[in-house]
Order: sequence, then structure tokens, then C-alpha cells
Amino acid sequence: MTSIKFFKERSPEVSILKKIQYPKNYIFAVYLHDQTGAKLALLSNKRDKPLSVLPLKQGANFDQKFGYFAIGAPSKYPKNSKIHDFHIFGSINCTSSYSKIAAIEWNLRQFFPKRILNEAKKIFDNYKISNNEHQIAKPFITVDPDDAKDLDDAIYIETDNSKNNPGGIVLFVGIADVSFFVKPNSIIDREALKRGNSTYFPDKVIPMLPEDLSNNLCSLKENSPKKAVVVKMRLDHRGCKIKHEFIRGIITVEKNYSYKNFEAFLSDCKTKKKYSVYKKALNILKQSPHLKNRLNLNLAEKKISLSSKGYPTKVFEKNSLRSNELVEMTMILSNLCVSQTLSQSITKYLSRYHEIPDKNALKDLNIFTSLNDLATIRGKHVSSNSFNALLKQCKYPEKKELLSNFILRILPKAKYSDVEVGHFGLNLPLYCHFTSPIRRYADLTVHRSLAFALKWEMDDFNFMEDHKAICKIINESEKKSVGAERESLDRYSALFMSKHIDDYFDGIVSGSSRSCIFIKLKKFPIEGVLLKKYLDFKNERKRFSFKYGKRKARDKGLSTGDEVRVKLVSVLPYNGSITFSL
Repeated sequence: MTSIKFFKERSPEVSILKKIQYPKNYIFAVYLHDQTGAKLALLSNKRDKPLSVLPLKQGANFDQKFGYFAIGAPSKYPKNSKIHDFHIFGSINCTSSYSKIAAIEWNLRQFFPKRILNEAKKIFDNYKISNNEHQIAKPFITVDPDDAKDLDDAIYIETDNSKNNPGGIVLFVGIADVSFFVKPNSIIDREALKRGNSTYFPDKVIPMLPEDLSNNLCSLKENSPKKAVVVKMRLDHRGCKIKHEFIRGIITVEKNYSYKNFEAFLSDCKTKKKYSVYKKALNILKQSPHLKNRLNLNLAEKKISLSSKGYPTKVFEKNSLRSNELVEMTMILSNLCVSQTLSQSITKYLSRYHEIPDKNALKDLNIFTSLNDLATIRGKHVSSNSFNALLKQCKYPEKKELLSNFILRILPKAKYSDVEVGHFGLNLPLYCHFTSPIRRYADLTVHRSLAFALKWEMDDFNFMEDHKAICKIINESEKKSVGAERESLDRYSALFMSKHIDDYFDGIVSGSSRSCIFIKLKKFPIEGVLLKKYLDFKNERKRFSFKYGKRKARDKGLSTGDEVRVKLVSVLPYNGSITFSL
């Protein structure tokens, strides 16, 4: 248990009040009751068998309900535990419970206190644009997922008509000016720090800021004047940055596009001339020395479509489009500009760092590459380009995807730091997050640092902030959100597969553990397991190679990357487990 103390005249303090360990008899589970008896199935572990318990009174009424259960062994029935107390949150038969389970399990703050909501509404109702605010008169556009509501970045690109920069472009990136509304040490700021970031589930979003701010006042909706911080960059025809500057004022977005809709303007169709300079900019940015050496795993994002009743109707991979790439590169450049400006000032700020993979990780990777006839990577020369070159060697798309996922798993996780350090994946000597202040607290603090460095704000709060303490909080928040989002996707995927029991699928071996191997299906972007009882492990290569059980020849090995035909034998949507047999 930790506490965060805020002070008006000095930095916040984080202190450990008490280390709380869950009692051994206290579990987060679902109660299952049928004619064979009662059981508690853990929601956090896909492998453990359900625990037999003595039935609750009127236990049938609690069947399929999940919550916290306090258990202990009774004296008369040593084989069955007794439920001493419980707190029910809902039913696993309700699809909205899947995100709720993930949020509870990862201890996310699901609801805003009433006083926070009231304060956000007060800010929303009282803000009026004054006549003397600087208007940045450019026809900005936003390009986001089609279901996005918290639009915090906009772009505008024009040809540089100056004589000394032939073929160059001028890039404007407008970012919602959240720091203007969310002041340091305010009650909304304190709540935002506790949340750290927004969390995105298939059926809902747990926002960092109340919706009056995140979806309304700060969101860059079309035809609505908004407070913004604009990064103006001049680039030459090779993508080299000549200079950059920052402007604070009002922007009005001309149009909100989805990635899919804006993709048409970047195609080769000659009739789409409206945004021809954006297409030119995409080609320039691709060869930019600031961007071309970044790690490019090119992994598709897993998405789930839900029916009006919340049931998964489609599980698919959303491939990156040119519109995604254009926005990604403009955001990276903007973040780089901010980190360069702040590194040259005395203002403290939060950097985003990404470490080089260690020797053990590279050793695991080289075992994988040797089994797939690919080159090894030497630790002394490892770089993002090393991985890019390795990926180019992979000619088969499915194995290339496996390799990309393997590289992603062995890489250290990017984190926030209170000191200036480099970013391995982006191949940049320094970097920070600035472009998503609606949904990331780190970006909000960087906006404050920039405002102080540029003398837009005279409050010296940034010098008093304990950046090390903030990093600790938001790094942990990010870890929890990633875990909750992943497990919510797993549960919806398992529910989707529940209608395919006993069906056969073609798959590919994607990894392994001591008890099972992981199979990714070709038909759907879904992964399940082959349990140990179906396999005989080869001792000498137990991490990456296996032998089939009785149904196949004993001398036939099964390695990572191999194709295999599997049968779906069971799914448990409440914990996201999917099990195959041969």
C-alpha cells in the first residue's frame, strides 16, 4: 500500500505505508455450481484446475458469478475448502464482465470520484475562447482509428516555397493543450497521476481524464476551435530537419479522418489531388535520417468487433496503412523536437528510454534463428538496423511474423526516466512523449516542462516535481494497463472460439513453455496451447523443439515455426484459455 502526498510549495512524495500480502485463503475467482458439486475457478491463471469447495447456501443462484472469495479448509471435509466470505461483482455470462474482470484483477481505477467529475464539468462550462488568443490559421486534419473520441493530435503539411529549400516541406503538428486546463496539483491532476494513462478495452475505455475534458473540451474535433501547442518543422527533400519552433494558440481542425478513409488520399489514384503534398511528405519522411533507422517490426494490431449485445463477431488483424505510417512518423519527429529543445534548457522533463537487449535475450534469439536458417546477431554490434536486416532475410510472411513477435518478446520494455537516455528501438540518442497528453500523464508533464522552458508559464512547479517518483508511478500504471488490455482481448478471443469446439484448424508453432507449446491459428489471429500430455519433449532442445505424442511418429520433431493441424478441445472465456489437441 502506497500513498501520494501533494504539497503546494514542494514536490509530491510517494511512501510505502504497508506491504499488503493477500491471505492464502483469499482468491479472485468464479463460482461454478452444478450437480457434481461446487468449484472456484481462478480468473488469473489459465492452467490451474478449479478448486473444489463446499456449496454455498442456494448455490445455484451464485453459479457463474465472479468476485473475491475467502476460503479455508473445514475440519469435517478435508478434501473440500469452505467459503467463509465473498463479494460478488457480476456474472461471466455477461460479456461486459470481461473488461471488468481485467480492470479488477489489475487494480485499475474504473470510476471517477464525483468531485473530479464536477470539477471537470466546471472547467468545461467556464472556458470561453477570448478574442486576443493567437489563432493558428491552418487547415489541420486529424487521422485516427474510426472509433476514437479522444483526438489529441492534428497535422497540416504544406510545400516549403522558400528558395533555399527546394523540394522541402513544412510540417505542422498540433497537440491538444491539456496542460492549460489541468493544472499541477489540482484534484484532476492528482487523479490523472494515479491512473497514469487511459486503458482501452474492446468494449470501452477507462480514460485518464474525465470525458468532459478527454472527449469534449480538449479533443480536436472538426470545426471546433481548440487550445493547442503546435510544433512547426521545416524539412528538406531528404527528410532532414532544418529547424523547428513551437507555437501556442488556437487551431481549428478542418476534418476528422479515420486511417482507412485518409488512406485513399495517399494512394496512387491521380484523382485524389487534395492532399498530394501529404503523399509527397510520406515519401520524404520515409528516407529521413531521423526515422529510417528505427526498428520496423510491422506487426498487425489485433482487433475485435462486437455485436450490439457485446458478443465478438470478428477477430482480425488490422494491418498498418500508409496513413498510419505518416501519422506515426510525424509524431516521432514532434517528440524528437521537444526532447531536443528541453535537453538544451535547464528544465527537467520525463524522457522515454528503451534499453539494448541483454546477452541472454540475444542468445534466445540466436537459438531461434539457427533453427530457422537465419543469421545470428552479435551482441557487440546489435542495433535496430541489425533486427531490420534479420527481418529482411525472412521471405515467408508467417515466419517473418513469428520472428517479429519473438524480437518483440526479447526486447526490454520501454520506460519513463527522469534522466536523458536513448531509445534503442527508434535509434535516437534522446526521446520523450509529448503527442498524447489526453491519454498519457507523461505527455502532460512534458507539456508543462516545455511551457516553462519557453516561458509560456512562470510557475516553477516543474522544478519542484519529483520526476523520479512520477516515473515510478506511471511505469507501473503502464504495465497494468498493458496487462489488462491483453487479458481482456484473450477473454473475448476465447468467447469467439467457443462456437468452434471440435473444429480443426491449421496453425503454426509460435513458442513454448515447460508444460505446453503455443499454437497461433492461420484462420484467426488467436493463440492457444497444446498441453504436455499430447507431447513428448526432446530434452536437448526442449524450449524450441518437441515430438508428437502417440498420434504421430515418434521420430518426427515439432519446432517453432512449424505448421501443425490441431483440434479445438476446450475454451474457458472467463480466463481466456484456449486448448488444442493434435
